[in-house]
Order: sequence, then C-alpha cells, then structure tokens
Amino acid sequence: MGVDGFDLDQVRREIAAEVLARRTSGSVDAVEERRLQRLFEQYSPHAGGVGALSDALRSVDATIFIDPDVPVASSQPAGAAIKKTVRKANYWYMRWVTTQVTKALSNIAGVLHQVGSELDRINRRLDLVSNDTPAVIQLADADAWWHNRASEAVARAKGRVLVAACGDGSFVATLTALGHDAYGTDPRAEVVPTHGDSLDLRREGVIEHLDAVADAMLAGVVLTGVTEAMLPAQRTWLLRALDRVLAADGIVVLHLLKPEFLSGEARPVALELAGVEPLRPSTWVSVLHDRGFGVNLVDGGPDALIIASRGPRAN
Repeated sequence: MGVDGFDLDQVRREIAAEVLARRTSGSVDAVEERRLQRLFEQYSPHAGGVGALSDALRSVDATIFIDPDVPVASSQPAGAAIKKTVRKANYWYMRWVTTQVTKALSNIAGVLHQVGSELDRINRRLDLVSNDTPAVIQLADADAWWHNRASEAVARAKGRVLVAACGDGSFVATLTALGHDAYGTDPRAEVVPTHGDSLDLRREGVIEHLDAVADAMLAGVVLTGVTEAMLPAQRTWLLRALDRVLAADGIVVLHLLKPEFLSGEARPVALELAGVEPLRPSTWVSVLHDRGFGVNLVDGGPDALIIASRGPRAN
C-alpha cells in the first residue's frame, strides 16, 4: 500500500489483467509487447534502474534555487502594473525568505550527495560478493526428458506461467502450443532470439524479473539451471519471491543438476567461477515442504525434477 491509500500492487494486477485480455484478443502480440516494455524501461523516470539516484540528485540541484523575482505578466489591462508594485513593495521580504530557504535546501542537498556517495561505495563493495544475475548452469549434452513431466504439471496452472532460463524458447513454445499463457526470461543474450519470433522471451535474470512481478500474478514458475550458481542469500530471496508472486494454487517446477555429477572435469566453468555448491534435490524437497508445498521428486540420473504445488501433493 502506497501513500494516501495508493496500492501499487493493485495497479500492477490491473495492468497485467489488461495485458492478458489484449494478448488473448490478439490486439497486441508478443513482439509488440516486448517493444512497449523496452520503451517504458528506457523513458520511465526513476524506474529503479542504474543511475536513478544520481538522476534524482541532479534534479534536486537544478531546482534548489528559489527566485524572489516573481513573474508579473497578466491578462488584465492593469494587472502587470499592480503586480510590479506589489513585488517592489515586498521584494526585501521575499528576498530574505527565499535566501534562507535556498541556503537550507543547499545544505540538505549537500547531505543527500554525501549519502549518495556512501551508497555508491556500499554498492561497489556488495558487487564484490553478490550478483543479481546468477549464471545459468546447464549441461551441453543434457536430455530434455523432463519437458513432458513439467508440461503435465503445468497443465493445472490457470494463468500466466514463467519459464526462467528459457534459452531459445523451445519449452515456452511447447507450453504455448498447449494453450498456456507462457513466457520466458533468460539473461544470456547469445541464446535468446531478438526478432522474428512470436514468443514472449525477455533478456533478464530471474531475480531481476521476479522483483518486478506483482503479488499472486503467476500461476506457475518453471526454473531450470538458475539455482545451481545462486548464493545462499539469493536462494532465500528466490523462495520468498515465489511465496509472493505465486497464486494460491500456484505450481513450481524446479529442474536441478545433481551436485555429484558436477564435480571434477564435469563441473561447468560458470559454476566453478561462482564459487558455490548446488543444493541436493533432497534438500530442495525439504526446503519447499517446510514452506507449505506439496512436493514430488522425479529422478532423471544426472538431473532431477521437483514438482511443488500449494494444493495437494503434486503428481
């Protein structure tokens, strides 16, 4: 809930509902939707992106001076003369007031700049130990055996379905062909198609994306290759985000690589560089169960599939 009863989450839900209605009617296709989203991110003021704080401080600096010379233009015949007389009579007082206020605002702006500089230093230090976009870990010769089981699980989802680390969008295409309102995200620019595709595929990481999703807006989330390289704090954040964005009967499909198959020369370079150890599938089962999910584990050899739902135990 925002200022004066303004509910930002409600606005997001209404926007998402309107987008769904237009997408269903065919008036806005996925390509046009991605174009509009890029325009919004490019031109929306202080949208929370990089540089938003510095932009705000520049705006403060540009408006900090209060001009005592009030305008005297008037549409009335004698209006300008009267205003000039009033301004001249009160100028000494207005100049004194505006000078004091400008000095006070200058001091406040100076403090804000110091806070901004300190935040920049903190952010630089945090960048040394964390990354909002963990590497996607996938085996080059991995079999997509889990697609069929995941499709069956998502079939119960009544609403929008996110596929994280979607790659070229093949699984998104499968879900779309089955009638699901599916879309995908992937931070890897080299694998996500940029044009000529009607699928809704976006170049962004799962953490970045879920942070912008309104509460209870997703009926299903499919995660593949996104948890292996996550830091512990990022895994905790992901679990909380899933609690927030999933509908009451939401479904989570988690495709995992087993740690024992990621050792030695078989360990992907990106995972080695991340400096973390993936969780075992059994650990994920325990964690999701503790958060109120009904969980089913499907073993696939070097990888595993976890199907978790908020309702009865998943099939």
